Amino acid sequence: MDSKKAIDLGARVVELQSLMIAFATDGRTPDQPSAYRDLYADVTVELEDAKYANPNPHKSLEVFFAFCKLQDMKTYASRRAYVEELYADILLDLKRIQRHAPSSKNWGKANDALNDELNPIRAQWLKAKNFIYSSTPDFENSIKESISAVESCLMVLLDEPNGTLGKIIKKALLDSDIERLITHAYGYASNKDFVRHGGTTASALTKAEAEFFLEFAAMSIVYITSKLKHE
Repeated sequence: MDSKKAIDLGARVVELQSLMIAFATDGRTPDQPSAYRDLYADVTVELEDAKYANPNPHKSLEVFFAFCKLQDMKTYASRRAYVEELYADILLDLKRIQRHAPSSKNWGKANDALNDELNPIRAQWLKAKNFIYSSTPDFENSIKESISAVESCLMVLLDEPNGTLGKIIKKALLDSDIERLITHAYGYASNKDFVRHGGTTASALTKAEAEFFLEFAAMSIVYITSKLKHE
């Protein structure tokens, strides 16, 4: 995606968010529901073309407003916060594209591999990337999301929704050396403070470790999907 397309898509996402916020606060008008439905459909297609999963499950404003009531979002501020958070990761990545900022070398390949039933994992994968390159980096959470995306792929492809990577990877029948590498990476993340668990000392993890795991997880996802989706 080039800078112009990123700008255009970002603007349409913001327009969609504005309709949601107006309808759920004090700016409701009769034409908003139909405008939202049309825009939602367009944005969903454009996001899919750009290899993003649409994180917004609300296909109509009426459904969204009912959700707000069901979740007990009584204040306008809570509704605004929810809407802003929905697309936060995608908008951050689109801004990065606009600035021509570097991306993971293998990120695109992994993102392409996360299709069909793996499509929901794209959001998790995007978080791993954004945690590194945001204005306030969070390397621990980036590593967590990277290795968790690999784990999620195995859970979906092996039909093990309650499994963990360490327990189910042998079912994948991967090359034994590669299986060992992935298992060791999972163990590393599990043993580091503040990654998959809490900690009692300050973390020493840096951007270097986070970028390593982003690349390693990308290659693992591409390998796992190529082995399991075509057998």
